Amino acid sequence: MAVLIPYGDRRVELEIPGDRLLGVLAARPARGGNAAEMIREAAAAPVAGPPLPAFAEPAEPVLVLVNDATRPTPTAAMLEALWPEISSWDLSFLVATGTHRAPSEEEMRRIFGGLWEEVRGSVRVHDARDAARLVPVGRTAAGTEVRLDQKAMEAERLLVLSSVEAHYFAGYTGGRKIVLPGISGFDTIEQNHRLAMDERAQALWLEGNPVHEDMDEALGFLLEGRRLFSVLTVLDPAHQIAAVAAGEVRTAFLKAAAAVDGLFSVPIAEKADIVVAVNTPPLDIDFYQAQKAVENGRLALRNGGILIIVSACRTGIGNDAFLKLMRSAGTPEEVIRKAREDYHLGFHKAARLAEVAACARIWAVVGVNDETVRSAFMEPFPDIQSAVTEALAKRPQGRVWVLMDAGVTVPRPVKM
Repeated sequence: MAVLIPYGDRRVELEIPGDRLLGVLAARPARGGNAAEMIREAAAAPVAGPPLPAFAEPAEPVLVLVNDATRPTPTAAMLEALWPEISSWDLSFLVATGTHRAPSEEEMRRIFGGLWEEVRGSVRVHDARDAARLVPVGRTAAGTEVRLDQKAMEAERLLVLSSVEAHYFAGYTGGRKIVLPGISGFDTIEQNHRLAMDERAQALWLEGNPVHEDMDEALGFLLEGRRLFSVLTVLDPAHQIAAVAAGEVRTAFLKAAAAVDGLFSVPIAEKADIVVAVNTPPLDIDFYQAQKAVENGRLALRNGGILIIVSACRTGIGNDAFLKLMRSAGTPEEVIRKAREDYHLGFHKAARLAEVAACARIWAVVGVNDETVRSAFMEPFPDIQSAVTEALAKRPQGRVWVLMDAGVTVPRPVKM
């Protein structure tokens, strides 16, 4: 049976015997609507709390928190849809970068769209390493010392524009995540992300997830004595707005998360001996992002199976902090031990990748050199067909799942 696999700017035909293919897993398409109308309707009829028109009076100061350019959040479309309602407010903007660099001029124009020239004088970018602009606000139950951006702590009203997606260790992006890591100090983020090595830190998982619970506590510190209105979008696989939830941030976040489940959580009746996990744009950009396909692909794979990662890695390796740790260790088990003993931001990625390598074989068809692939405890292959053909030979009774959009599609084993 032929399966078309996207790779870079082309499609590759992959042949798998019909009796060996369990199926092709992919996110569900969404029924689109008018994006601007969906945003305005959600803001006028929030899931909890008063509607947006009652949030602030004309000329009243409101700080707007927006994502940086690494997120797919359609900030420009959201601002343009809400502009007739909010333009009379005294608006200022804070770009929630977490530990990322400040956006370039081109990226700012992409974030703010046609409103950039109008608002640019009132936009500030969060800097997680600027101690002078961070305020200590408390310590979470997990021991994370929370320091938040001073501009946010000085605001009385905040409008959050964000999006919600599946996230491999926080459960979901969005909502509380615009606070931690979005506007938190570097040390706060590092302490929170150390919790990602806990086995309960999984995609689409909130209850008992220590990363999520820690983030939610940080959000609570910001909410004390402040009013906050959130507008949260959910994008479909084509990056079109599929759903919008607005109002009180925790309730809106849960509604948006449920919409994510409906699109990207794919039930499976059994796990496979072989999983082909295909990263598609924008997550095929580099080797760093390819790890997300490993995270989701493992959910459909039996212990001892073969996980084949397919990712064009169009710009090369990307952030290589996790590779430095892996290169310093001789085995996956040593990577895990080192990450736990002396954690630094990014080590959780190496530890989680090593956990998969310790219980499965990871093969890679990616756009980086073989030495880099092997340093991550993966075996390089020149093309998808040769990798699958060899996997089928090594597992004569094995069957195959093909996981499309593997960076965001989350297999969920269920009893049928």
